[in-house]
Amino acid sequence: MLDVRWTVSMAFSLMAGYCHADVTAYQGATLIDGTHRAAVEDATVLVEEDKFIAVGTGVAVPEGAKVVDVSGKWIIPGLIDSHVHFMTSGRMYTRPAFIDLTDKVPYEEEIEWIKTHIPDTLRANLCSGVTSVVSLGGPSLEYETRDLASRTDAAPTVFVGHGVIAPMPEFIAKQMIPPWDGELTLKPGMSAEAAVAHVQEAVARGADLIKTAIDDRGSRMISAMLWFADWRQFQQAVVAEAAKHGLQVTTHAHALEYARGAVNAGAASLQHVPADRPVDQAFINLLKANEVIVVPTLAIRKRTLIELFTKEMELLPIERKCSVPGVVESWDEPIPPADDQSIRYRAQGALAAANVGALYEGGVSLAVATDTGMIGIPAGSGMHLELRDMHRAGIPADYLIHAATFNSAQIADKEDEYGSVEAGKFADFLILGADPLADIGNLQQIEWVIKHGKAFRQSELLPVH
Repeated sequence: MLDVRWTVSMAFSLMAGYCHADVTAYQGATLIDGTHRAAVEDATVLVEEDKFIAVGTGVAVPEGAKVVDVSGKWIIPGLIDSHVHFMTSGRMYTRPAFIDLTDKVPYEEEIEWIKTHIPDTLRANLCSGVTSVVSLGGPSLEYETRDLASRTDAAPTVFVGHGVIAPMPEFIAKQMIPPWDGELTLKPGMSAEAAVAHVQEAVARGADLIKTAIDDRGSRMISAMLWFADWRQFQQAVVAEAAKHGLQVTTHAHALEYARGAVNAGAASLQHVPADRPVDQAFINLLKANEVIVVPTLAIRKRTLIELFTKEMELLPIERKCSVPGVVESWDEPIPPADDQSIRYRAQGALAAANVGALYEGGVSLAVATDTGMIGIPAGSGMHLELRDMHRAGIPADYLIHAATFNSAQIADKEDEYGSVEAGKFADFLILGADPLADIGNLQQIEWVIKHGKAFRQSELLPVH
């Protein structure tokens, strides 16, 4: 059981001098606080303005406080999606280098659609219970969206990972992701000096963390470029410069040896999970010894790489309920199926899921994220798709809640302020109508979303069609 002695004493010590009318007490729910401690029945959660001030059982409610009866409900921290992109929409037209439908929607038109719908994208996250996101690479739009979110009540907190910083020449970067509204999405370079310059730009822009990528995507040419640029030295230069400024580095790596090299070079977390071969015990030991968190992003392997081609999609109710209008509808766009691709991606998806299970069983810390904006992955509701697929990979519901809250906050180095229902942290939490420990799908049963202490009924957050 949760040790409530500190919560009671803190409640009494903090009450003095408070304007009790600014305090709200949520009473009677079962609390799952995000720390991976046992659930607490009949809990009280005290919120003053935008912070938790006391949490647990036996918490004294000050006279004059607003009392909200949440008996028979469940409280969990707000979900944190630790890998999103605002420069992509989730629509079929958003990544022409992956699926080219520019004959139907020109890339410039898609860019304007995305910019126009940023407020809807922020709202879709909150509707889905996602109260914080970690943007991991892109143009200036990512920073602009962080600024907009900070001025908007119905929006998640946005942390920006500067990047994607990658050891490659500019012409390869342009081929992989076309320039977005005149800006390169990838931040390429072929030397340690170029790597350092990108980090210094991140610091100047107020980035919250750094993102790198080490991935040859099965291309011999890109593989040769990585070795020519000395990707290990490049990664080490990024990590060293980031450390000077107190910034962590998260690294995109789909292949085991690149992931191993990224950790040896100082990555604090890994985005995606190796899918080229089974993870080995040495890799598991390396991750644990360096306290590296792995963010699997399993859902894109099924939805983006298979279901969009076969049109046999397992849509969740919350995807239709909370997604930005025009996203889910675009997935009906016909594209030629690729039989060999489907076979290859199914095998990779199965291996990725098996590797996630092996990492969990081996004691490696996992977080939850979506790569939101990638085709087929909608803002906000994509988190529930990822939670479902990680659960199918063998991760239990109690750990998934911890992974999607506290561990995800660690990706941005923000766990002291976000990620759990604890005194002193920002009051971001969900009130659910069903038990998520009994069924991870019950995380979709959102009744209220509380963001920095401000309460929204989910019905208030539904998209406007």
